[in-house]
Amino acid sequence: MSLRDMFRPARRSKDPEVRLKAVAKIEDERILAELAMADTSPRVRMAAVVKVYSQELLVKIALDGREIDARVAAVERIESQEKLADIIKVRKNYELMGACFARITDPEILNRIANDPEYNRSARRIAIENFADESFLEDVQKSPGEKSAPKSAKEINELMQKYGGERLVRALGKFKGSRNAILAMGQIMKYGGEAGVTAAEYLAASLSYSNPEIVRCVREQLNGVNDPRQIARLISLMEKTELHDSILDVLKNIDHPDARQVVEKEDK
Repeated sequence: MSLRDMFRPARRSKDPEVRLKAVAKIEDERILAELAMADTSPRVRMAAVVKVYSQELLVKIALDGREIDARVAAVERIESQEKLADIIKVRKNYELMGACFARITDPEILNRIANDPEYNRSARRIAIENFADESFLEDVQKSPGEKSAPKSAKEINELMQKYGGERLVRALGKFKGSRNAILAMGQIMKYGGEAGVTAAEYLAASLSYSNPEIVRCVREQLNGVNDPRQIARLISLMEKTELHDSILDVLKNIDHPDARQVVEKEDK
């Protein structure tokens, strides 16, 4: 052992076993956080993170740690759901997002994530599909039934204001094969924005249904698309073999340069 090694703190030792023993004696949470964030040994990282109680330091580990194991472990010790939501907004790692969502139970926070465009699309979908409180479906269920009248544009707008556009689209998407749900999706498309894009995507997926009446209804809604973002989403879905021809037929009825360009390219 060199003289330099003799005076090196145990936590800086090249031997992970020595560092692990050192962690048991360290009380300074800043040092523990440093080890949790940067140590090369999984055992040292995990031993360090479980001794950190400072919420600020745990957030720092979750955001800036080098390895995902310690970052997830830090998330599991963070008490503030607001801080967890902030982590989801800043970091896009899917495993980290999942750990954060597993600890978020506040429906208001989940609803905010679901409808805030500053969150990435995956985060919003997780909030909507897997974690958000779906008690609001009682309102939506009043419209998709085929025996009930379709909701008016005003009623759809009120639901969007109340629950958020994307969340409403996801809910309507659960009523597969419903003409009224399709008509509601068409209304949402007219409002544009991210919810309009998602509605266009759901409608396009319905083109593969076997019921010709449903497919005809879907085509009627999509034929009125003029939003470039919605058209771009339709074009991207042509990569799916089962949708390619159906979407191409829809694009032929859309009077927009982007749609015409794709149609001309396909015709060559």
